[in-house]
Amino acid sequence: MSLKKLQLEVEEDLAFLLFGLVSGHKASKLVFFLNFVPPFNFERVPDLKLPDFNPKSETSFSKFAFQDEENHLDFYLLANKEFGLTLVSELKQFDFLLIVRGGLEFFDANSFARDCMKLQGVQLIAPIENDKIKSKISWII
Repeated sequence: MSLKKLQLEVEEDLAFLLFGLVSGHKASKLVFFLNFVPPFNFERVPDLKLPDFNPKSETSFSKFAFQDEENHLDFYLLANKEFGLTLVSELKQFDFLLIVRGGLEFFDANSFARDCMKLQGVQLIAPIENDKIKSKISWII
């Protein structure tokens, strides 16, 4: 009797929603206001660090994260602009990027955007079609 080998194929989970935010606030103040939107409780995590052309220095962008365990969602807020530099140059009109991953079927993007527009300091929140972005944003998270 011969044994049959089964091959397990694992796909990368690249399904995510992306929002661009325009705000005059610094990252920490924006997070303070975002945390008033249930169920958010963003916390600062280590900054996203990118090696610069100078190997002795790094460019870093503020990063905040929240896990909604009940709905199996992960949220990441990234500063798109720091120290005059832009993280994703084709989205330079946005000050922040909000990435939502996980159980997207539990996430109501429209009500989320409406709630965020009511926050002090949020001038615009817009969904971004991630398949239209030329740069690979998935490496950020």
